[in-house]
Amino acid sequence: MRRGRGIFITGTDTGVGKTVVACALAAWCRRHGTAVGVMKPVATGGRLLASHGVRRWVSDDAIRLAAAAGVDDPWSLVNPVCFKEPLAPWTAARRARQPIRLWKPLNAFQALRNLHELVIVEGVGGLLVPLGPRTTVIDLAKRMGLPLVLVVRPGLGTLNHTLLTLQCARKAGVTVRGVLVNHAVPPPRSRMGRLAEHTNPQILRRLSRTPLIGELPFRPQCLQELGGAHASQALSRWVEQHVDRDFLDDLGGAFI
Repeated sequence: MRRGRGIFITGTDTGVGKTVVACALAAWCRRHGTAVGVMKPVATGGRLLASHGVRRWVSDDAIRLAAAAGVDDPWSLVNPVCFKEPLAPWTAARRARQPIRLWKPLNAFQALRNLHELVIVEGVGGLLVPLGPRTTVIDLAKRMGLPLVLVVRPGLGTLNHTLLTLQCARKAGVTVRGVLVNHAVPPPRSRMGRLAEHTNPQILRRLSRTPLIGELPFRPQCLQELGGAHASQALSRWVEQHVDRDFLDDLGGAFI
């Protein structure tokens, strides 16, 4: 298999479950014998960890990704840009007086490409989250040359957010491999709320012009399942039950 393939996990917003989805897909690849690497190129709200004798800010998302994939790559590659304050990336960068230079995550990505058959990259927020005065997350994804998986909410508002994000990707010339509906929070109590969550995926299938590759049910224990072999198997089975098999087969083959 040729090296250097991967996928970029993005979302319609923060909190839609990108990390859980990225971890679950990494766990599935790991369980099925693909040498998978993971990456959180830019993050905020990190913790100080020692890495090869150097203390650096590392995102909890990056730690979870590495655990799910079972890798011990340096944090400088897995999470090359991270800020202490849990703010929007450009805001955190300005307050830290450390501008985000795209060459840093891009160089780390190239290094991970040489170490793994497949690299799963998790973005920060949505595609138009600013990384600087003239760059956004979609610029990073485009420079990496990776197709997107778009993680979306099931409830009210998701139709607009999803279609706007897909339009943004098409305008930028970035391929979207599929839309994945993630029930990241418990079902709503109201009957109309539950009806919206039931019908929105049906509408997305008709309107998005992009394959809807799965619908992940609410799983409250997901974040607790991100450590150890048994946890990896649980996440892998969760994905296997609810994500399109053709997509998973293509992912295992690193999108041949």
